[in-house]
Amino acid sequence: MLKTGEMGERDFLAKISSLVNKPNGAVLGFDDDASDIPLSDKNNLVINVDTFVRKTDWLPGMTPAQVGRKTAVMALSDLAAKGVKPLATMLSLCVLEDYDVEDASELIRGYSQFGLKHSVPYLGGDIGMCDDVVLTGVAFGTTHPDSIVSRCGAKEGDFVAVTGDFGFTSVAFEILIRKKKAEAELRKDALAAAFRPEINLEFVSALKTVDAVTASMDSSDGLGITLHTIAKQSECGMVIDNLPVSSSVEAFCKSKNQDLLKFVTQGGEEFLLVLTIPPDKFEQALKIAKKKKMKLRKIGFVTSKDQVVWNSEEGHREIPSSGYDNFREWD
Repeated sequence: MLKTGEMGERDFLAKISSLVNKPNGAVLGFDDDASDIPLSDKNNLVINVDTFVRKTDWLPGMTPAQVGRKTAVMALSDLAAKGVKPLATMLSLCVLEDYDVEDASELIRGYSQFGLKHSVPYLGGDIGMCDDVVLTGVAFGTTHPDSIVSRCGAKEGDFVAVTGDFGFTSVAFEILIRKKKAEAELRKDALAAAFRPEINLEFVSALKTVDAVTASMDSSDGLGITLHTIAKQSECGMVIDNLPVSSSVEAFCKSKNQDLLKFVTQGGEEFLLVLTIPPDKFEQALKIAKKKKMKLRKIGFVTSKDQVVWNSEEGHREIPSSGYDNFREWD
């Protein structure tokens, strides 16, 4: 009998895809960051659900409030990637029978306060008991269907851009799980990326108002999977000629004899955005990013070829479509 851990998350999603319904007038398909339901000709409800499980997701040293906060980021980030301003969130919290009451309260406080910081109220939800700590966040908002940005709109010639450098969470995993040493400043940046990721809820919607984005996706499963998913759903390829990595992370990789491409593209949990932008709109996108106090970095371009590659100094290297898998953790 085949087990879910043997099959993996993405193959399992393909297996159940025929069971999922898409309402008439919905923009987003089954394999997108979120789902939408038409409320009228001019308004769609967009919903996202994300789960945090202590056994697989709680890093050493994380406080309960940080766990609650990260769960809120997980739920809200996917809405932001679709260009949808969230209206509110809800939370399902399951804990053990003997779980500390103060810690349970801190989980909810961290979740609620992140939303309030961004004017997104937490409405409540559900409480249950199980043999682990499990938080399931729900975020929802409404927008005109034409304003929703899917994963499938990338066009040949578009620039591929990201909203930050990758690899910091990979460094954090090396520090926290494998007990590796890192320079003080890099350690600080890595742990901040892992414990307190930041997102902007309005950037993609601002790009969409001036047609400066054709596809968008949250990178929480890893840069490699994200690039491949956009390419597959847009029926295109990508050439990455500017790997989005800081000099400090690159130096860390070299000192630990790590493969830089794997380290940068397969870490996951960054919550950065991967975008495709028409070339004639890129300067406008940069101005919007500056106004929003965000980084925006061109890393490559969309091609017609069915491949996703890094144009390294040694030549083209295929970027693997692998990263975080909920049934396998990192594949």
